[in-house]
Amino acid sequence: MVEHQKAEAVLKQAFPELGDAEIALLAATATFADFSAGAYICHEGDEGTTLYVLVEGEADILVHADEEEILVDTIAPPAYFGEMAFLGETTRTATIRTRTDCHVLVLDHEDFLPVAHENPDLLRRLLRQIIGHLRRNDEAVIRELNVKNEALRRAYADLAEQEEMRTKFIATLSHELRTPLTSVKGFLSLIQQGAITGDSLKAVLDSVARNVEYMVGLTNDLLILYEMHPSAPDFVYLNLTDVVIEALNAAKGAMNGLETAVTLDIAPDLPLICADKRGLVLALRALIENAFKFNPDKKPIHIKVWNLNETEVAIAVSDEGIGIPENARQKIFEPFYRVEKEGGQHLFPGLGVGLTIARFMVERHNGRIQVDSHPYSGSTFTIILPQNK
Repeated sequence: MVEHQKAEAVLKQAFPELGDAEIALLAATATFADFSAGAYICHEGDEGTTLYVLVEGEADILVHADEEEILVDTIAPPAYFGEMAFLGETTRTATIRTRTDCHVLVLDHEDFLPVAHENPDLLRRLLRQIIGHLRRNDEAVIRELNVKNEALRRAYADLAEQEEMRTKFIATLSHELRTPLTSVKGFLSLIQQGAITGDSLKAVLDSVARNVEYMVGLTNDLLILYEMHPSAPDFVYLNLTDVVIEALNAAKGAMNGLETAVTLDIAPDLPLICADKRGLVLALRALIENAFKFNPDKKPIHIKVWNLNETEVAIAVSDEGIGIPENARQKIFEPFYRVEKEGGQHLFPGLGVGLTIARFMVERHNGRIQVDSHPYSGSTFTIILPQNK
């Protein structure tokens, strides 16, 4: 008697359109069952004749598309499932897996069929509610599939973008290496033939050394980029002025004499900061090299170092170069991204990895890089670091 009353209460919640007499008839055919967490109540594609009403616990509705399992919904009492199988023997359209321990009410088609034949109004009302329930479930599946399709579309777009980036990277690397390699090969051939001697020989060897150093720099950038942990950081207390001077000299050396004038504005009261010198020099050098490179008119660049506030110091590198379009500012830190476009007025050396390395090194110091730039008006990159007092 208690079980029958409990079944009536559950069915009244699940099928509110049915009257008390109809609920009582339906409850007379019901039984209860228990499933532990992680159990499968029914599987998509299996034949079945049973309707389940969730009394306690939660369960997941799963469907499969292109061999992928998709979670359509998570249901709780008084949700029900298996209605198509209940109305007539058919295959399951979804898999039901318990998320927690579940107590369910079970209605089987064979037990319900004699009652339905004697009470056509019960069957008609039940069918009307079940059809509405199916429609809502179908809409939920369609929404979820649309979300998955959109995610798949974005994934394919990302793959296409990565493939384009890879192709551009290979083309860029081949051009970046071909020029210095051709120069080195040509000079060495002339030296071997004895065509260059005396003072000219020293000048040629200097050029060969610069080209080799440039290629070594490209290789090191790639190694840093792909390893992203070139060596264990060595955090010590540093004078920021020394770091700036070292990064500036390294950037000038990499430019083969093509750098422009630099002005320095370094605050006299800077604190020592706890930092990895090699990483910080790499980051600052990348910003300075970019200021040199993306500055075709060779206007002076400006480096400023100051106390931003009581807890942070800032290093800003400003130029009056080509600037960065607004739609590119979120991409410039991605590997191999280059601001110039095919057919543009200017082409610049490099692989497009300097800013990627710079951001990695700065974030390694719990710092950040800010960018202020406008097309044809120059750029300012600012490294902000904690003082670590």
